Amino acid sequence: MAEKKKHDKPGRPFGTFAYTADELHEEIQNYFDDQEAKEKPPTITGLSIALGVSPQTLCNYGTPGYTDDTNYLDAITRARLRCLAYDEERSDTKEGVMGAKYRLNNNSARMGGLPY
Repeated sequence: MAEKKKHDKPGRPFGTFAYTADELHEEIQNYFDDQEAKEKPPTITGLSIALGVSPQTLCNYGTPGYTDDTNYLDAITRARLRCLAYDEERSDTKEGVMGAKYRLNNNSARMGGLPY
């Protein structure tokens, strides 16, 4: 009888995602619509929770070369940029300048090194 091969890392195989590209677009849009309805700011962590992945996984899928499907890259990059746009807009107001400044300064590496 053939011996079963054990995987070094449990979970999904490298480069696969729980959603199809169309489902991913829909879930991302649902997240932003929900945040807008609740009048809450969109965040990378909140988006990660809504998609059921870690922020690092989300950033990995937003990195060119991580997966062969460019639809994932486009959708996630666009979503990350929407979160950054909110922080940048918020930093222009008197009430939100320190929190937005902190997130923009300290989340660069975690968000895949997007330049600010």
